[in-house]
Amino acid sequence: MAQRTEKVAESVAREIVQEIRRNNLEPGATLPPESAMLERFGVGRGSLREALRILEVNGLVVLKPGPRGGPVVAPRDPASFGQMMTLHLQALGTTYRQLLEARVEYEAVLARMAAERAGDEAAQIMRAAMGTPPSQPGDDQEYVGATGGFHSAVGLASGNPVLALAADAIYAIWSVRVTRVLYPPDQRDDVLRDHAQIARAIEKRDARRAERLMREHMDRYKEFCEARYPARMDDLVDWS
Repeated sequence: MAQRTEKVAESVAREIVQEIRRNNLEPGATLPPESAMLERFGVGRGSLREALRILEVNGLVVLKPGPRGGPVVAPRDPASFGQMMTLHLQALGTTYRQLLEARVEYEAVLARMAAERAGDEAAQIMRAAMGTPPSQPGDDQEYVGATGGFHSAVGLASGNPVLALAADAIYAIWSVRVTRVLYPPDQRDDVLRDHAQIARAIEKRDARRAERLMREHMDRYKEFCEARYPARMDDLVDWS
């Protein structure tokens, strides 16, 4: 009976995700009340609640408590996907060094794809992402504000949400389990210059140059992490 409930719950979970997508429900949107979903899916209360628990564990819905609570569409957060990935990465015996190596490859491919993308959308995304450079790169908050969304923007500009999600999830895994990388002030101008050159190559649709510049940029990032956090490089990625 437990196995049957689990299979029914998985089926209902898939249907809920399909309805979220079909109805273009944005993060924060409230899903129908339990009584309506019981009638809609024709299942028992136990199967429905297990379906919602599956979606909550995977970061797709938030179950708000209280009389006015209930299931709500969760914010789209690559960290949720990253959390799920870590379980498999730990089982594979993956190290943080290998995680960084994978990110280098993903980012280089995304930059190339963004430059190859037809139309003007990729260029518009990159122009919006660059914004105004910080007046004082030594100011941590100003620097993070100017650079924090750059790699996610490249992923969005690529037009491939699968690769972009994987790259953002890898970054989230590193940030949560090791640290958010904040370059010292004397290296920040180099990072800003790299970002500007990559964005320019994407805008000019120079795919080869965009890929090369991003790979060089990410190789420097990897070398910085290896020098700054040498004790973590050969640790296994853990699920927690």
